[in-house]
Amino acid sequence: MKPSTPTVGSFLFDYLHSLGVTHVFGIPGDFALPTFRWLQASKLKTITMTHEPGVGFAADGYARITGLGVACVTYCVGGLNMLNSVACAYAEKSPLLVITGGPSPTDRTKDVLMHHKVRTFDTQRRIFEEVTCATAVLLDPETAAAEIMRVVDAVREFSRPGYIEIPFDVVDMPITNIPPIVKRPVPKSDPDNLTAMLEDAVAAISKAKQPVIIADIELHRHGLVEQALALASKFNIPIASTLLSKSIISETHPLFIGVYSGPLSDAAVQKYVESSDCLIMLGAFITDVWFGFMSTSEKLGRNHTMLATTEKMQIGGRTYERVVLKEFLERLAQASVTPRKLGTLPQPAPEPKPLADNEKSGALSIENFFRILGLYVGENSIITCDTGDALFGAMKLRTKKATNFLADAYYLSMGFSVPAAIGAMAARPKERVFAIVGDGAFQMTGVELSTAVKFGMKPIVFVLNNDGYGTQRFILDGPFNEILRWNYTKVTELLGAGVGKKVTTNGELEVALKEAIASDKMYLIEVILPRTDASPSLKRVGEELGRIRDKDKRNGAA
Repeated sequence: MKPSTPTVGSFLFDYLHSLGVTHVFGIPGDFALPTFRWLQASKLKTITMTHEPGVGFAADGYARITGLGVACVTYCVGGLNMLNSVACAYAEKSPLLVITGGPSPTDRTKDVLMHHKVRTFDTQRRIFEEVTCATAVLLDPETAAAEIMRVVDAVREFSRPGYIEIPFDVVDMPITNIPPIVKRPVPKSDPDNLTAMLEDAVAAISKAKQPVIIADIELHRHGLVEQALALASKFNIPIASTLLSKSIISETHPLFIGVYSGPLSDAAVQKYVESSDCLIMLGAFITDVWFGFMSTSEKLGRNHTMLATTEKMQIGGRTYERVVLKEFLERLAQASVTPRKLGTLPQPAPEPKPLADNEKSGALSIENFFRILGLYVGENSIITCDTGDALFGAMKLRTKKATNFLADAYYLSMGFSVPAAIGAMAARPKERVFAIVGDGAFQMTGVELSTAVKFGMKPIVFVLNNDGYGTQRFILDGPFNEILRWNYTKVTELLGAGVGKKVTTNGELEVALKEAIASDKMYLIEVILPRTDASPSLKRVGEELGRIRDKDKRNGAA
């Protein structure tokens, strides 16, 4: 039974539930066990996982779909072990709340050498300050509720991770001071700056012959996709996404022209975007991945670009302080601009062609893997992709529904896909989730399929087996890129659930995929690929990064 006066623990989880959170991902440890007991007593479902990096990626995947994800781990050995996946969420602006146990306030005053402690009792919090937008250590139950609300509000406002550390005894203490829940104030623009930017934006769009919108990930993170679509539809401006924002809108939308990533893009998309005389970058992360790791940024001359994000507003060489992105999009969509007549637009990847009979016995390639997958992935499906060709090969995989493609396409940490799939399945239990992961990345976090089995989840997992760290081979090869070849299909036997299939030909993959989709079981499909096979995009990435990373290539050696 819940106490009549809420405790720190009961208030925390009741508050998160009131915000729409349904699941918390975590691994218990002695400092966090009292917190887990309150979690278990709450209305939230606990997804206990096997390794902290997977906890973070799962909560991140959940956050990207729902708008707020929660990870709960123990002090230092749990929290610091999860740091990489929290860093990924910070880099890619995912609203992830980290909850960790901690030592008692009494222990902290004695400065004892306590297990899990690193340097000081504040070490973990100070480290997390680098990858969060707000932190709190709840040492006083009187201020705990206000601190919880402050951190959670910051996570939701900035769409970046936050950190709450709860001492093991404080979590059981009653809260007598609960401030009223107040709606966050709606941010307002400086009216003069907003007017100036709108005037300049209207002038730039009106005189442009080939305007293009790049709809990037901030639009999704801050719930502004519909405003961007309204703007594009009213002015008849074509839209491209980026690798990070792939599926931000349906890729069947009539204004969608494809994914832009510099030379990694389809040639027609690259040419159209880079020849635009009014490139409107909405919610954009300007990263090296954005430009395909290559020095093409000069082709997007500053004089004909417009950048509108939550952090920066700029048209050409002019910047506009204190202009709110949402207000700018809504007001611009109301402006008087004559809708333009569209000329010939680049076409997104066409619907893949079915396999001809004479192709079915052919050995698999990464290109045909995605071709076959594209034939059978339904509208109510979610795809999670790891780094490498699991990601770059998917550029032409056409998704029909918005927000059904998840990848860490900027931070590029290996090991994202499988645990993110668990987060996605918790967020959308009625949709089928496809996880695409390389053999190297699977060996990092693939054991989290144990968690999927435990909670009755039934993903379809493709292990792209090219016998090692294939991405690195194209950059700088050596024996350090070799890994032990597992018999991946035996994983389902180890877990006592699901079906394992090994496929080497196009026809075998097609049969296995049809069978998996029709089944109500978890499937692990090991896709055997040649060591030297890669998508054209990945080969270009390898060539460019090789010229940068390999001194022999830098010096012009053969």
